Amino acid sequence: MSTQNTAVVKPGEKPPQKPSALALMASRLSVEPAKLHATLKATVFKNASDDEMLALVVVSNEYGLNPLLKEIYAFPAKGGGIVPIVSVDGWNKMLIRNPDFDGIEFEFVDGSDGNPYSCTATIYVKNRNRPVKVTEYFSECHRNTDPWNNMPRRMLRNRTLCQAVRMAFGFSGVYNDDEAQTIVDVQSVVLPTEPPPKLVAAPAPETKLSPQAELEGIITAGGFNLQHLVEWGKLTGNINDADSLTQISELSAEVAKRLLKAQKGLLAGLGDVKAGAVS
Repeated sequence: MSTQNTAVVKPGEKPPQKPSALALMASRLSVEPAKLHATLKATVFKNASDDEMLALVVVSNEYGLNPLLKEIYAFPAKGGGIVPIVSVDGWNKMLIRNPDFDGIEFEFVDGSDGNPYSCTATIYVKNRNRPVKVTEYFSECHRNTDPWNNMPRRMLRNRTLCQAVRMAFGFSGVYNDDEAQTIVDVQSVVLPTEPPPKLVAAPAPETKLSPQAELEGIITAGGFNLQHLVEWGKLTGNINDADSLTQISELSAEVAKRLLKAQKGLLAGLGDVKAGAVS
């Protein structure tokens, strides 16, 4: 009969503690824990709180990623906090080290504008009858950045690789850089926690100009004055008792409206009057 060797804890003794996540990473990377902690806090995990630091280290250990090679790093979120980002090198490392990985192929379809239309990644997985296929579209992935504008096919291939690896092997809790930016944008929307301030009443709409005022504006803008209108009214008979006018506002609304409708002819007539008038 076989027996298992188990540690015996004597009375008064504390059971042996499991190594911390940081100690495990330090051992894996052959670095002193204290030095590793200081380096991470100063570089790839900069500005991360202790709790966020622990989460990043745990994720790194889970997927065997090396933060010192920037296979994983902390992306600062708007309003505080961080998002764990795995670079394309990290996604590729997780892929090729998986024992069930059996190859990957990429296929591009180009658009009429010269940019790639789509990229499809096919990942072959051992002991599965069908491969995993994932297609990403340029129109949905493209961002107005130098890498996307200068290397559109490489960037689309990298995005497709990340999504295909996730689908094929179920990697969770990690994101690529474009996904992180989307998460940050969503997190930056702050919902109101207090009642909205009272709305300020909109200013009252401006009072509509009277026909007389509108007519006076047109006449003045054309470079004419009351005297020109009076002379034109007498010559054409379009204004009864034109000699009695001391200001345009004395016109009746009906006459002003009639002149407004015929403003093209009115302005032409005023021009003729002005050309032969004595100021």
